[in-house]
Amino acid sequence: MVPDAACGQQAAFYKSAANKFDFSRGIAMKKITDILDKIFHYLTALSFGLVSICVLVQVITRYTPGISAPWTDEMTRLFFMYTIMFGAPMAIKYKEYAVIDIVTNSIHGKPRHIISILDYILICIVGVVGTRQAFIFWKTGLRTVSTSLRINMGVFYLVPVGIFALTSIYCAAGIISEIVTMGKGEE
Repeated sequence: MVPDAACGQQAAFYKSAANKFDFSRGIAMKKITDILDKIFHYLTALSFGLVSICVLVQVITRYTPGISAPWTDEMTRLFFMYTIMFGAPMAIKYKEYAVIDIVTNSIHGKPRHIISILDYILICIVGVVGTRQAFIFWKTGLRTVSTSLRINMGVFYLVPVGIFALTSIYCAAGIISEIVTMGKGEE
């Protein structure tokens, strides 16, 4: 009798685990993107805060005699690039990217979902091709050093890899979300 109870508990565990990560409903993807959202929101805010601090230091040192901070220019550029890298996937998720919506606003239901899926697929293709090209660009940057900070330029050139890769991941999540929403018959 005990083995049956153990099998029943094990079956219940697997059933609950399957419900937690039900890929057919997109629940696992939603949990993953929710975690990534929080991380990207904080990293975007942190990067933008560091941009502000660098600009403030740059302004102060520019007008203070005897103090020079040549590193602020490169650090501002680096943190601004990272702000864009962490913020670009958020634009995909919340559909805040530039779009001409004259046609799509007049379409409803399944055709609108299909158009959204095609948008995501095209952006994803650009993201995948861009990731490959950016990776080549990053490998080239590993051989150079920045002028004032004397850090490897691979740190700078990693940003396009991140932007394209993260955009592709969020487009894949968008495709799944649109398919699930279309399957439910929602607008």
